[in-house]
Amino acid sequence: MGLKDEIKKDTQELKQDEELLVKVFKLEKFVKKYKKPLIAGIVFVIIILIGYNTYNYFQTQKLIKANNALDTLLKNPNNKEALAIVKKDKKLYQLYLLSQGKYSQINSKQLAAIKAYELAMQKGTKEALENYLLNPDYKILKNSVRFVLMRIYLKEHNRKKAKILFNEIDPNSKFKELGLYLLHYGIVK
Repeated sequence: MGLKDEIKKDTQELKQDEELLVKVFKLEKFVKKYKKPLIAGIVFVIIILIGYNTYNYFQTQKLIKANNALDTLLKNPNNKEALAIVKKDKKLYQLYLLSQGKYSQINSKQLAAIKAYELAMQKGTKEALENYLLNPDYKILKNSVRFVLMRIYLKEHNRKKAKILFNEIDPNSKFKELGLYLLHYGIVK
């Protein structure tokens, strides 16, 4: 049995080696037949990768230059060269206008919402804060406004309205926990 098993094993190994050689020959034949298109494809992929990385590098450098210009402009608002660079990036320029309090020139929806939030919080009146909440264009900072309104309503002893506002605060917001303490302990100064 030992010799028979060895012969079977050697035969199987030879068949596997033969199959491997056949595959290698087929691969070699395929490579010879399609040598030029394969090389062209590889070169094309390499060119695409180099182009993509070069584009990303220049975009990153452009962002770094714009951010440095913004830093310079925040330190010295009279720097016209930095202002020209910042103006090329519309979002960064809108951010600069917001930081300078030039609200009338802002045309970004999110920055307009921040502007309206700042104005409502500065006024601190119930009407201004409720108007902010009611505006469908303002999708950010609503939880903090609800929290401030809760405080106002609790000062007025309107616990029902404060609870309604509490229920409207997003469950994952830090203001939810603060609102719970406010409702539970009724701490209002």
